[in-house]
Amino acid sequence: ERPLSVQIAPKIKFVYGVPVSELPVRILGDCLRGSVVHTDLPHNPSVRAQAALALAQWQNNKAPSFKDSYDWVGLKLLIQYFNERFCQHASSMMPAKYAKICVKMLNNAQSASTTSRARSSGEYQYLDLFHSNDRETVIENAIEIEQEEDEEYRVRSAVITAIASCRAKDGQSPVLVISILEKILQCQDESVTTNLVSLEESRLIEKKKKRKTVTSQQILDDNAIYSERNLRDEFKDLPYVSSSLIAETLLSLCYVNASPNVIEDPTTGKHIQSKAKHPVIPLMEACQRWLEWDLYKEDIQCEDEVVNMTGIGRNSVIAPNAITGLCSLALLRQVTTDADTDNTDKTEPSNKRKIDRVAEMIQNVTSAQYYIDIFDSTPVRADTTRAAAAQAVTCLCCAADRIPNDRDSIGLLTALEFLLERILEPTTSPALRQTLALLMLDACTGKVCLTQRVAVIGSSNDLVIGGSRLYNGPLGASYGNDSGSSLFMSASKVSLPAANAVNDGARNGMSVLRKSGKPKPNPDRPNAKKPPSEDTIVRVAKFATSLWRTMNGELGGKFNVKDGTPSAVTSAIDGVCAYDGHLRCSLLSLWQCVWPAGNGSSGNGQCLAVQRVQAERVQTEPPEWIKKGADEVMKVGEYNDEKLAAEMEDKANESLRKIINLELDRQQWRGDLAQVLKNSSNGSGSKDPIAVSQGLNQPLDIVEKNEAWKLGSWVTSAAYQRRARNEDGGAVVSATKLRLTMS
Repeated sequence: ERPLSVQIAPKIKFVYGVPVSELPVRILGDCLRGSVVHTDLPHNPSVRAQAALALAQWQNNKAPSFKDSYDWVGLKLLIQYFNERFCQHASSMMPAKYAKICVKMLNNAQSASTTSRARSSGEYQYLDLFHSNDRETVIENAIEIEQEEDEEYRVRSAVITAIASCRAKDGQSPVLVISILEKILQCQDESVTTNLVSLEESRLIEKKKKRKTVTSQQILDDNAIYSERNLRDEFKDLPYVSSSLIAETLLSLCYVNASPNVIEDPTTGKHIQSKAKHPVIPLMEACQRWLEWDLYKEDIQCEDEVVNMTGIGRNSVIAPNAITGLCSLALLRQVTTDADTDNTDKTEPSNKRKIDRVAEMIQNVTSAQYYIDIFDSTPVRADTTRAAAAQAVTCLCCAADRIPNDRDSIGLLTALEFLLERILEPTTSPALRQTLALLMLDACTGKVCLTQRVAVIGSSNDLVIGGSRLYNGPLGASYGNDSGSSLFMSASKVSLPAANAVNDGARNGMSVLRKSGKPKPNPDRPNAKKPPSEDTIVRVAKFATSLWRTMNGELGGKFNVKDGTPSAVTSAIDGVCAYDGHLRCSLLSLWQCVWPAGNGSSGNGQCLAVQRVQAERVQTEPPEWIKKGADEVMKVGEYNDEKLAAEMEDKANESLRKIINLELDRQQWRGDLAQVLKNSSNGSGSKDPIAVSQGLNQPLDIVEKNEAWKLGSWVTSAAYQRRARNEDGGAVVSATKLRLTMS
């Protein structure tokens, strides 16, 4: 039941000098920042990370109408926390502390100078809570000294995500967001060492750990474990690379939405776009620098691996996020810039070199070949880097068809062909094959640019956090009050222009895949669309053939790795799906998504392009269709090897199919029970009028599968329909008002 709405007294405008309307955001700010001296944090990092996301939610709900406004209370609180915690100077970022020193004291050695926070922390106390003058004494009197993980870096990641997600009512990111992200990306290097303690304290701790009271009974045990303990302590003192700040910032670039300013033309008086530099150009330049730097480090490590042969792989974090953010910014700039203002002015000799460099950068990052070279580079890169490059290629290919024209929209088909070819490569790992198959599904369902699957999952060491961000967006499922994840799943042109362009192109590409092979429409019919060309039909049929053979465990006519000869099509089960059930299920789901059962005149999930090519090949001279590649399309006639193999497989699995059909019928019967109960309740003659009026013991109506349901927002769909029918308790609440009175 919905909570009762409470109205405060209209005379109260301020509480301790804070406007009543800002009380929620001020409370969230206190929860995030803690005390003024930054030594008392009453909430754990998980709660404070959620407080940061809640601040962004509040800011977006109470956002000003335009990005140039100064009323950004929640955003300023997030930036204030970040500056206090992680900005040492105006242009230097402090690394996050991944560990904290904990000491265990004797009862008679408790220092009087400890803070109340240190005294109430139990047996173990944090060393940084003591005064700097008393730390040496505390270390000398400590019984045990341990290291504990500090999860403050999780709060910092949530704050960066929250800052990047703040928008005005017009969908634009404020200037503060772009400036703080640009400030973080301009750091000199991500390999900074965290100074947990001073050098003198570190040496004192090391002496304390080595100082032992040795007895005759402990000599043998101590000698056995001394080498292992000494090695473990040495590993703790090694410097590490704090790349989480840069990686999270690069991923947050996907949530930025900015467009060129609109000015008034002095000659015509019309509003036109400014020819000044796009606001995201500095972010693109910084993102490309980080990408090239991380790829260079990966190349050096691969060269060392060839010499050393250690077998230790490298899971890059910066490169996948940089590729994802760079592709998103490139699409954002391309979509939000008018064609007449996209030309770079090269007339001024003083700015010619700089403009040429920017133009070359824009041309590279908006080209699919740039990311294909990253995927196909030798030696083979990390799986996360290759997967991010494949995702960028898919987004660019789909976005190329965002505007319908006279030619066929083959961007989605090109992306699917690229992904399927990389799945069949022998250098592709099983995990990367599964990821590429999921990217194919994301492209067909409109989520490839929206969810950032590779960067979200690959850059997080927590599967729960990564999965939640993948399905619910950066701010969580509760963002937008009752709208839930529908705000994240429905990419509009105002809020997410880059993802909207990719989805428009993928939608046009899906239309070509499904309509290829259908009979030509009557040209005299009004609004008759041009059918796909014959070359496109053959190309779709070849892709369907390769996909069908791959998911059935065949090599698909590719060259065998052992002897280099073309393998037979159906004589052996030697493909990538022969022993990989997960990949086979993913490719089968892709087939059902592209060519579902009941589609058009086929009605059985078959590709119409394959049937059209076979029919035309029988009626036309063979040389004409061989030039188009029709000889590579599978046969679907009455007598062929593939159909006989399919019939034998159907007979072998007949008993299993019977069990599955019975279970499906059972689940359908259970699903219809709610409707049966509702109908029986409506037809029943004996009803209690009081119970009916109060809604007691009455079954709820069936939730219809509306547009929100189809987008994946099941909770949102149910909430809207329940409220429309007054089944959520809101009908009585709307007529009730509670007022607070001053006593």
